[in-house]
Amino acid sequence: MAKLEHFAIYAADTIALKDFYVDLMSLRVTMESGTPPGYFLADEAGMAVEIIPRPAGESAVNQRWVCHVAFWVDQDQYDAVRSNLLARGVTFESDTSVSNESMRTDFFNDPEGNRVQIVWRQQSIAS
Repeated sequence: MAKLEHFAIYAADTIALKDFYVDLMSLRVTMESGTPPGYFLADEAGMAVEIIPRPAGESAVNQRWVCHVAFWVDQDQYDAVRSNLLARGVTFESDTSVSNESMRTDFFNDPEGNRVQIVWRQQSIAS
């Protein structure tokens, strides 16, 4: 059976985006290469986000309806994670926020415009 290994996103400033995910999502740098640098950042389970330098002159894509990177947040830490993101200047989408007994989720854009989701579900989608 295949397993997800990583999800790749482009960035004009790979160092700043790496710092954003390390600081706010507690990912760790597992690999760095190239000039400008690219990175693999992994979580505790080994799932990784690859940050690739966006070629000069290429514009960012409007990610709203294309894709997103989702981060699982424990239910008891959800409010703290959300507050930390707000304190760092993140603006959450108001029309996609869900908060009920079976799910909590909020979407926002990272500093490079990539769409990001924080989510807690009562039942894992992997079950």
